[in-house]
Amino acid sequence: MLGATVLALTAAPILAPTLLVLDIFRGRRRLPMVRVYAFTIQYLVNDSVEIVLAPVYWLWAGFGRRLDSPTSLARHQRLQYWSVALLERRARQLLGLSLEIHDGDLARLEPGPVIVIGRHVSVFDSSVPGLLYQRMMFRMRGVIMAELLADPGFDLIYGRLGSVFIPRDDGERARAAIDTLARGVDERTAILLFPEGRLFSPTGRDRSLERLARRDPERAAALQPLRHLLPPRPGGFNALLDRLPESDVVVIDHRGLDGVSLGSLIHRAPLDRPVSVTARRVPRAEIDAAASPTHWLDELWLHLDRQLAAAT
Repeated sequence: MLGATVLALTAAPILAPTLLVLDIFRGRRRLPMVRVYAFTIQYLVNDSVEIVLAPVYWLWAGFGRRLDSPTSLARHQRLQYWSVALLERRARQLLGLSLEIHDGDLARLEPGPVIVIGRHVSVFDSSVPGLLYQRMMFRMRGVIMAELLADPGFDLIYGRLGSVFIPRDDGERARAAIDTLARGVDERTAILLFPEGRLFSPTGRDRSLERLARRDPERAAALQPLRHLLPPRPGGFNALLDRLPESDVVVIDHRGLDGVSLGSLIHRAPLDRPVSVTARRVPRAEIDAAASPTHWLDELWLHLDRQLAAAT
């Protein structure tokens, strides 16, 4: 990551003018390739700052012995807040990615601890819950796929702040990690989980339904109407409900990020419309009154899918 950052910065005097010429040659007056390149550099710089500061913070924490002390956690939290806020600003300035939060929705996010769930269609929607809760100075913990350990910033900073990285197909290790994540939460903690486990794609939806049909034909048949969402994986959600019996659930939904990736933004940045975000708080009693948490989650996903179908 450090090498990629150095390469991107040193190549900028050559690569940026080249991308500028390509944008103009292709009639893209808003210069999407230049914008994506500039945002990528910002991401790399942020990650490199985290990589460089992580061992310094480790030394300040008594050679790692006090990494979980309040002082150490606050230090890491400030670094995380700085990085997320800066990337949000650059995403808005360069890519046209801005959030439009429905009136009154922010008031529903407090107090914690809460379990935050949402659909997952873009690399950018993973940051939406964190941006909302960071505005209220909450501590965010995430249930993150182990593949993201390849990003050293996630590994060094998010892991120290309580997020856990779980393997896709090792339920025992995943449950043990969630046990760790649920320790020490308080009224200023929000835990983020994407029940689908991966980004949506039509092919991924079909494969997920086929695998589910082999394990649980009845549940697969109930979820067969899904068109815009993957079947949710209930294991992590159910484990969090068990570990946090008093926590409500906040459902985050959005419009405007479907199909948005860095690859697509090369052709269309900046976006013309803000991302519309809604947040609905579900009292724990509503979930407990359902036939089962899995049934409640499935019904929620079918409802969200119908809403998406009606909006398209």
